[in-house]
Amino acid sequence: MRRWLALLALLVTAHQASAFGAMQANDCNAAWQEVMKGQMAQATHKISIDGWCLLMNPKGGTVEWRAEGLDRFLQQGVPPTALAIRLTDPDVIRALELGAKADAPAMPMQITLTLRQNADVHQLLVEGLQISGPKGNTVLLQGVFHDVDLSSMAKMQTSLGSAKLRGVTLVAEGNRKLAPYLRPYIGETFPERTRWRSAMIDKVSDWPNHSFPPETKRAVQQLIAVLPAPNGTLRVEVDTGAGLSVGVFVQTFVFGVRFDEMINRALEGVVFNANWTAAE
Repeated sequence: MRRWLALLALLVTAHQASAFGAMQANDCNAAWQEVMKGQMAQATHKISIDGWCLLMNPKGGTVEWRAEGLDRFLQQGVPPTALAIRLTDPDVIRALELGAKADAPAMPMQITLTLRQNADVHQLLVEGLQISGPKGNTVLLQGVFHDVDLSSMAKMQTSLGSAKLRGVTLVAEGNRKLAPYLRPYIGETFPERTRWRSAMIDKVSDWPNHSFPPETKRAVQQLIAVLPAPNGTLRVEVDTGAGLSVGVFVQTFVFGVRFDEMINRALEGVVFNANWTAAE
């Protein structure tokens, strides 16, 4: 399982998924058996209508994946040239046990992560981490990992700690139809929502100035002010300087570095430039 997670960490938008060819069930099963090494290796894949390897989740969600250059993995044990994973769940808040409110409606969500190698320059392109929520609300994140060598499993594991993330952008598109899904979490009455928004806006004011310029804080506060109906677009350009090291995040899991300490280290050289555009 650890090997599979390492592969996904390095190789994991819907509009770009057409670059992948349709998967075959035999390849899906062979790759799964190689990854799991006997643990749940007998799981049988189906092929979705649009050509993804499909695994059913007993709790009701689905896990789908597809790859380019899968022979590299099956024959040489190295990552494929591109990998996409699509997770779909009819109620992601309850599925992830994130403290769903009893009266909150189910929160359907689909998450698609697509990564592609640019081996000549040791890059791993995050073509898209797209989160599609209910009623057309979406979040799309893109970026590039530099100094990543995926030519062998050993080099992949070594380069994981030195990989640098740059060129990160995030675009969140929201609309008023999200209100019924968010309202239970921020207050059912106007006074409750007002208190919640005021508290969150105050917290944003306290964010470190070196990472969150005034324009960025103002954009986030403008977004908070219109919740639970975020009718507009939040665009964030993330300046990571020389690059945000993956090693900072790995330390949290490998060496037990505290999560808040990891976040502080990560933010030291990162600047978030954001703007909020209300829909007409």
